[in-house]
Amino acid sequence: MTRVQLVCQFGQPVRGLSPYGDALFGSMPREEGLQVDRVDFASAYPSVLHPAERGGAKGPGGALHWASPLSWNQVARAPADVIHIQHWAPPLSSYLWPLAAMAHRRGKKVLVTVHNPLPHEKSGMFRMLEDRLLRSADALVVHGEAAREDVLRRLGRRTPPVHVVPHGLAPLRQPAPASEQDYRRLGLSPSRRHVLLFGNLRGYKGLDVLLEAWSSVRSELDDVVLVIAGRLWGGRQGIGGRLAASLAGTGEEAAGIQAMLEGRALRDRIVLLEGFQSDEDIDALIRVSALSVFPYRRLSGQSGAACRAAAMGCPVLVSRVGALPDLAIDDTWIVRPGDADELARRLLEKLRAPDTLAVAGQLQLRAVSGYDWPTIARMHLDLYRSLA
Repeated sequence: MTRVQLVCQFGQPVRGLSPYGDALFGSMPREEGLQVDRVDFASAYPSVLHPAERGGAKGPGGALHWASPLSWNQVARAPADVIHIQHWAPPLSSYLWPLAAMAHRRGKKVLVTVHNPLPHEKSGMFRMLEDRLLRSADALVVHGEAAREDVLRRLGRRTPPVHVVPHGLAPLRQPAPASEQDYRRLGLSPSRRHVLLFGNLRGYKGLDVLLEAWSSVRSELDDVVLVIAGRLWGGRQGIGGRLAASLAGTGEEAAGIQAMLEGRALRDRIVLLEGFQSDEDIDALIRVSALSVFPYRRLSGQSGAACRAAAMGCPVLVSRVGALPDLAIDDTWIVRPGDADELARRLLEKLRAPDTLAVAGQLQLRAVSGYDWPTIARMHLDLYRSLA
């Protein structure tokens, strides 16, 4: 019997990695000789210390609490052969590293999935703690070859074995069509074609590059609208949030992004939906969009937002960073990071060929068909058994 503790966020309300945790756990094969137990976070960090709206949502009934060493010990003492920790932010290493050490003392193997091998925020002393967590693991998982190379450079010769397991998706059989209700829900016009960028609105995601490219696109095409949807990390929800934004370096970034967007929205045919977006709204946005764009300046891992769009058959135009190119239909859907001219050319090329774009959704689903969650879960299962 191989018994595994899967440490992640799960369930409702939606929190950072809960969709990932739900999908991975739900896809694990139910077979003899394997037991995977969920270990949820009661609280992954102080709820007031998150720079984004609804960033500190707590899990219902979770076992692991950032401020409770007793909870760390209880998780470490629970019977298992392998503890698989999902790690996405440097501050979490302040207690995940001690948890890993406790698990080792109990004879468990420690596997860590590193969702952001190169953190997007200022990490200060947490970077050192994160390095210790990663070096203490028996093995690491990353979502692409670029991430693997980043981890090897970062940790040097003390790097544990690093395994590439792609980010999973749940591809539809056919691209999801838009309905009249979708347009009404979003307040968008079905007479326009929509280009979508969604997710947390951060500087590394290349919004400035997109806006520069969009000036050329909207001057050439009069029926297209750019929709930008997501949360700014400005800490507007309170003093704790502002402090977190200041420490992480996201406060000034958020103010700059907001000013940049608000100053251009009306004249450049841009719809800004700033703030937390429900799952229903995100799905509707994807359905009404002709294509989605993820012009990241830098990335080490994979984009959950890009995976979600691709899985619904919305073609993704991505930059050549991290694992984003793995999602692309072909090389014509990949651009150089930071190159607004190339991005504009590619957008115009796709939008000027509506017949080709109409069949691109099916090609997009085909491009990501090998990343379905059951396949990804099986890759994890093989890794668990090799460690146990």
